[in-house]
Amino acid sequence: MSHLFSKRAKTSLLVFCFSALLYSIASFPLIKEDPFSKVCEKSDAYYLHSYVDVTYVKNWTRFKRYVAINNKLVVNTIKGVEDYAFLKLDEYVSNHLESIKIRTLKADGTIVELDSSLVFSQNSGNKKFGSISYPIPSVEPGDTIETDYVYYENLKGYELMDYVDFNSVLPSINSQYTIKTGQDLQVRYKTYNEFPTPRVVANDTLVYLQFSRDSIKSLVSNDYNCLPCEKPYFYYTLEKKESELRTWKDVYNEEFNFLTQPMALDYENSSYYKRWKKRVIGEAKDSSKYYKFNLLHKEVLKTINIEPLKDGQELIKSSGYFLKEERFDPLSIRRFYRQILEDLDIKYWAVFAREKRLGPIDVNLIRKGEFAHIFFAIENENGHLKFLYPHEENYKYLIDEIPTSLYDTRAVLVKPIYDGEIKKKDKFIDRDLKLAEVDSITVEAINLPSMNSDYNYIRQTVFSKVDLEAKRTDLKYRFKVSGGTSTDLRSFFEMLNNNEEVEEYYDALWEYEGDDNTIQIDSVLNRIQNDEKPFGFVFDAKGTLNNVVNFVNDSLVSISIEKLIKHNQIDESSEKGTLSYYIDYSYSDLFMLNIEFPCKIEVLGMDDSNIKYNNKYSEYFFDVKSINGNQLKIISNYKILENYIPNIDLKDIKTLNDHYRDSKKRRLLVKLKRKE
Repeated sequence: MSHLFSKRAKTSLLVFCFSALLYSIASFPLIKEDPFSKVCEKSDAYYLHSYVDVTYVKNWTRFKRYVAINNKLVVNTIKGVEDYAFLKLDEYVSNHLESIKIRTLKADGTIVELDSSLVFSQNSGNKKFGSISYPIPSVEPGDTIETDYVYYENLKGYELMDYVDFNSVLPSINSQYTIKTGQDLQVRYKTYNEFPTPRVVANDTLVYLQFSRDSIKSLVSNDYNCLPCEKPYFYYTLEKKESELRTWKDVYNEEFNFLTQPMALDYENSSYYKRWKKRVIGEAKDSSKYYKFNLLHKEVLKTINIEPLKDGQELIKSSGYFLKEERFDPLSIRRFYRQILEDLDIKYWAVFAREKRLGPIDVNLIRKGEFAHIFFAIENENGHLKFLYPHEENYKYLIDEIPTSLYDTRAVLVKPIYDGEIKKKDKFIDRDLKLAEVDSITVEAINLPSMNSDYNYIRQTVFSKVDLEAKRTDLKYRFKVSGGTSTDLRSFFEMLNNNEEVEEYYDALWEYEGDDNTIQIDSVLNRIQNDEKPFGFVFDAKGTLNNVVNFVNDSLVSISIEKLIKHNQIDESSEKGTLSYYIDYSYSDLFMLNIEFPCKIEVLGMDDSNIKYNNKYSEYFFDVKSINGNQLKIISNYKILENYIPNIDLKDIKTLNDHYRDSKKRRLLVKLKRKE
């Protein structure tokens, strides 16, 4: 009896303990593993923290900015050691260091400190250091690299600003950016794309802001990405206390007038400007002011070069001086065009714009250093808005032609309001060197124009005839570009013509890749440039087609198109974390080849050669057909239909490119039906 009781008691006790254990588990929350820690563990390396501390100090009439960098980088793999166990400093930082300390915190607890004198030992005397990429010794998987250094910058008052994000190719558990300054300055900031608000401390002696983010994933970007369009960032400026926010009137009076207001100090050359204008207009003196302006603009395109200033004295020279020299620089050409517009009484707007992949303009907060593009907008005789973009050293823009990086971007138009005629003091910078100041303006935000794939295109057409006896293929070639592709292509070749260093680079690159003479041009028949939008450019030539029509024997020909068809394709990325694509413009790239034989032909294996693929963002068409019994016609058309492609749909671009690559691999066999 007692034995049975004892057995039941033990069983009851076990049941009770098990129930208590289940209750205790249910009573306390489970400790969830941070998913970001898994991200860090799978990465080749990651930051425990990445800190940037910036301190601004008044230095006489200027300012000094001290930047302190402190990082702790955990290296997980051999690849992480190979890729990230380096001290990397650009040339400026390496020559402005205040202090530096690099340590390797070994997994076993020991510390190895890098002797910084070894990093800088390759230089001596007063020579400057170049950029530095120095391997950090004794780093193994599992170790932590601690980087700690300070450098300084000398800045002017208008340079006290920055755009900051925490994006990196490596994940970071915590990243911080702090701003410190004295109480005589105030910090203005704005966060974008849900960047967290900072911690702020301000008292009688110090202004301190700390921006911080946790669990930042790695980011791989490319030339099509726009980080400020999608990723969190913030912008800040340091300004005098009690200073007011900038207005568009301030921007017009300061930035636009500084760049465009002509000089009235160079009296000896001012009369040459008037004579030049009178000569160019000639018998069209009774024509409309818009017609006169077109004449003057075309004369500049035809006869004037755009070159850098030869010396500082030329900054105060008049338009007449540069016309006599038959050259302008990018600043004086702006002053010249403003003078022309005002002389002809053509109303104009100042246009302030920012490149697409640098992010949109903030119309409500006027950020310093934001407007890399300042130009003119005018109304023509039909009331249509036209853009006048001043020429650059490597390119002369046509009327209504703008850089393709500005297509379909937000811009701000500012126009002064005048009562009556513009006074001379508001037209020219005189001996007092004061800029004109307008009292009132009108402001309008617009989207700059773009063009779709019907206007942005490349079209290559090859008509060729095969000489069976000489085994030679002669061709007539037409190359036509329009819209954004015309602007980009013409500006590229202008750059090659004007920049010897760049030309040598591309010559070396083409030599390295091999001389491709598939389309061998023997003579140019004509070149035609259309000055009206969409700026079509046509190039006609004749020559020889090589390495395409290959004779297997007297009755069989192999057609190879791999080197012949080269579309301007968009590279797709397979990296994780890829951002969306912001392309300057949609476009089509068409290639057509017509090969005519002197006899009837039969094309073998043609039935499964055609490709027709399309999605929301792109199209690819590849077609092979035999016509008239003796001709082979091949068409390849690569189209990008949208200038914005979301991240989730980049797979469609990969499919597009796969079809294009497949078509290039096609080889066709042509059977010749010679007469007996």
